[in-house]
Amino acid sequence: MLDSMNLQNGMTRAMIYNGGLYVIASKSSGEDHRRKTVAILSAMYRALAAAQDRAWIPNIEFIFSVEDMATDVTGSKSQPLWVLARKATERAFFLLPDFGFWAWDNMIEGKNNEIGPYDEVVDKAMFLEEGTDFDSKIPQLVWRGKLSFAPKLRRALLDASGGADWNDIKEINWRVKDNFLSLDEHCKYMFIAHVEGRSYSASLKYRQACRSVIVVHKLQYIQHHHYLLVSDGPHQNYVQVERDFSDLATKMDDLIDNPDKAKMIADNSVQTFRERYLTPAAEACYWRALWQGYGQVSDRAHLWHDSLTGRKVKRGLRYEMFVLLSSEEMLDFKVSSG
Repeated sequence: MLDSMNLQNGMTRAMIYNGGLYVIASKSSGEDHRRKTVAILSAMYRALAAAQDRAWIPNIEFIFSVEDMATDVTGSKSQPLWVLARKATERAFFLLPDFGFWAWDNMIEGKNNEIGPYDEVVDKAMFLEEGTDFDSKIPQLVWRGKLSFAPKLRRALLDASGGADWNDIKEINWRVKDNFLSLDEHCKYMFIAHVEGRSYSASLKYRQACRSVIVVHKLQYIQHHHYLLVSDGPHQNYVQVERDFSDLATKMDDLIDNPDKAKMIADNSVQTFRERYLTPAAEACYWRALWQGYGQVSDRAHLWHDSLTGRKVKRGLRYEMFVLLSSEEMLDFKVSSG
């Protein structure tokens, strides 16, 4: 099955064999692709290294994509591709934690915009919130982002919130950083809006680092932890609004009029995500569950193959050696067939 998949920019073919991580081939159109690829491989390596006994980890071979949408790299919905996000109808694809759980250094206008390792982002959020009660936070809904990633959707948020006392929704001009807020500065607010971008938006996990109420429109794309989102009841951990934000004002008025309810939602979010399922330990657990599940439905990986000269040749380069390659070598990498 994997041999029938054409490796496009943003895709990497790799394997886990006897507990080691190997890269078979990788294609990147530029530095953004390369960084995301290295971050995902690094996260996998960390989970492997932390395993007490690697013997139970199956020998698997897989292909993953760092593109926003699976349709960027394949027209098929039946290929066993590992992706960052998928639609509900794309059931053949396997979800992997996004690159930001390792670390991210966003390139904007050709310049680095360091976000850092995910656990460091969480530490900054907790430091900012230390000694701060939920009731003392700014009673407004905050959002900062770029409209061009999803202009219709994001413009609807601006329109729906315009003129309200609880509104702190602003577009960022990244060239001059107009209206810029750091990720931890979002934690000063009671309410944080989340909006999808071109497909999913990787910023949700950063917003969930805050003890704030996360307000999210009905999502079109699923990430690996989205099944934990609860929109009502005693375990509610976010507020869901319509995709066009037509009920945003009503939902916000209810939250402001019921501060105990708002605090409960914020506390539930922290307990579910920051303190449990988005921790490094939980991420490693997810990786291992992914490997086990994939191993049950895929062919067993083989590290060696016979070359044309009759010699046994390794099909992959160990991760430890791959990360020593130059950036240029990583952009279009393929192990020699011998």
